[in-house]
Amino acid sequence: MKHKVHLAIAAVASAMALVTAPGFAQVGHDPAHSPYRDIRGSQAFTAVVGYLSGSSGKVGVGPSDGKTIGAKWEIRLGGPTTAFVGFEVADLERAVIDPRRGPADRVVGTADQSVSLATVGINIYLTGPKTWHGIAPYLGFGMGLAFGGEVPEDSSDFAFNTRFQLEPHFGIKWLPNQRVTFRFELKDVLWQLRYPSAFFNDPEFAPGQPPVLDPNVDSDTQWVHHPTFSISIGYAWGF
Repeated sequence: MKHKVHLAIAAVASAMALVTAPGFAQVGHDPAHSPYRDIRGSQAFTAVVGYLSGSSGKVGVGPSDGKTIGAKWEIRLGGPTTAFVGFEVADLERAVIDPRRGPADRVVGTADQSVSLATVGINIYLTGPKTWHGIAPYLGFGMGLAFGGEVPEDSSDFAFNTRFQLEPHFGIKWLPNQRVTFRFELKDVLWQLRYPSAFFNDPEFAPGQPPVLDPNVDSDTQWVHHPTFSISIGYAWGF
């Protein structure tokens, strides 16, 4: 009986050794010289500038192509995960069209369109709660609302108004020290355009010409993508 117990203990010890050995082998660095460092700050405030590009929709009336500026607050939830709240203002442009005209001359110009973005979301750091040589890449996802400013030049009944927006993103966070942070982020801002009924009516000033959108083919809504690159500088606290 004792022999069997000794064999069982030896088997368990051997199994534990097999499980733990790879973990020790992967460390491979004296802690004092390891390229990995803990991210000690539990919160950070970040100032952000960027550029939003992408689609203006089928007929070009969606806002796009312009600078963004804003701020984010980030807090650690535990492990590699953080939550953030952000607010940005984008100075964009869009086409102004007159649906009463024919295709050749219905684009009557361009107009400035401001869009404010309020976003909440999470980031997951790929190096866990640590940096590698001061660098911490991450994946994230946000969602929120986009608020469009007034465009007095447009009398076509199209308005951006308020739109639900989604924001998948990838970023790299660089910490030259535990207080100061820099970020480089690429995200895809998605929102839905809604086209007015006037876009589907026959043009009043061009009888026989096609409308802006074909009522037999086109939908009155369209999701559009906006690749956006941003850089930021932040300050961390909560050590």
